[in-house]
Amino acid sequence: MAAPSLPALWIDGYAFGTGVLRGGEEPWKTPDDLGFFLRDLAQLLSLDLVEVPVLPAILAWGEMEGVALGSLGADGMERLMADTRFRAHLKRGLETAAGALGSRALALSLPGPGALAALCVEADEVDEDALDDLSLSLADLLRALYRPELSTFRFAESNPRALEFFDPLTNVARHYEAASVLVLTGEASAAAAEASGFDAVFCEGEGGSGLVLPAAIWKGASAAPVSDSPAFTDVPADMVPETVLARLRQLSGQAA
Repeated sequence: MAAPSLPALWIDGYAFGTGVLRGGEEPWKTPDDLGFFLRDLAQLLSLDLVEVPVLPAILAWGEMEGVALGSLGADGMERLMADTRFRAHLKRGLETAAGALGSRALALSLPGPGALAALCVEADEVDEDALDDLSLSLADLLRALYRPELSTFRFAESNPRALEFFDPLTNVARHYEAASVLVLTGEASAAAAEASGFDAVFCEGEGGSGLVLPAAIWKGASAAPVSDSPAFTDVPADMVPETVLARLRQLSGQAA
């Protein structure tokens, strides 16, 4: 089975939507309503593909449970992601998303092992064992959360050392015949050529199959030419809806 087609312009509007549609209240705190939030966001931004992000769910769970994520370490984060209550929380959110979004394509987005380590391990203590263990933990979570409506898994990574630990994650994607997409930022962008096993790799510069658009395009800078390459953009949380919609029309025209 061929990997699903990906949008010419991939839009991550979750943070923006949280501010505009929910007044800054994290949607993952009430997973029964997550699907309605994502449906409203998809309608506002005319999204063909809608992401269900796991990272804000982890942050929200830590806040609701009174867990200091920064003190967990890799072992503690593994236990959190294996927690049956946390997984039930995620599954409920996914269920409502699948029910509310109808025929729209659905993607599950997760932090990569390096991005996850940044939440729970001191920077100078992030070693290969931690990255390997967190990658396996993320892969196990993917298997637990998968449902047929998910056509794509998207991973976000900024640590170039983590790129060699993605095999368990891309293997899960292949098993479920889902597309696997990697978005690289920061130092990891320079190592985009080292990323393997993905259907698409977005980065800040050359070396990937797509471009991560700079944040400056939302503050008045001219939009980078997209040409024939797909592009990824993260809509800033503090933007005014009218400005966002006008900018997206411009970007979508370039990506068409």
